[in-house]
Amino acid sequence: MKKLFIKTYGCQMNAYDSARMADLLAPLGYAGTETPEDADMVILNTCHIRERAVEKVYSELGRIRKLKDGRDGRMLVAVAGCTAQAEGEEIIARVPAVDLVVGPQSYHRLPEMIARLARGAGERVEADFPALEKFDTLPQAVSDTGV
Repeated sequence: MKKLFIKTYGCQMNAYDSARMADLLAPLGYAGTETPEDADMVILNTCHIRERAVEKVYSELGRIRKLKDGRDGRMLVAVAGCTAQAEGEEIIARVPAVDLVVGPQSYHRLPEMIARLARGAGERVEADFPALEKFDTLPQAVSDTGV
């Protein structure tokens, strides 16, 4: 079983989105863990309301990069949420250790993005605002977030 750590910044919607991303990745063999040190994949689900929130994300990415470096790169790092949508490619430019950047309307593409990354093909950034509803293709909710 692969371990997944999701750190959620911001609003209740982000908490809901984090739970749904965990549900979406469960069929790929990911189970939650409480610390990034134990994780095979780390997702920072971000807020972009205040500049300080964005800088907190970049600061956390610095810590995650060190963890990833200590494992010879064998950790997937993703930035999700509003910062991902607003900053897009800039995130990877600033922190090359980030593997995936996914905006709120593209969460349903996470499994496909992970598969493409494993093959070394395809886009690493899905931060556009497509017409598709992001939860149309997600499995039934399993996690109870109390929201």
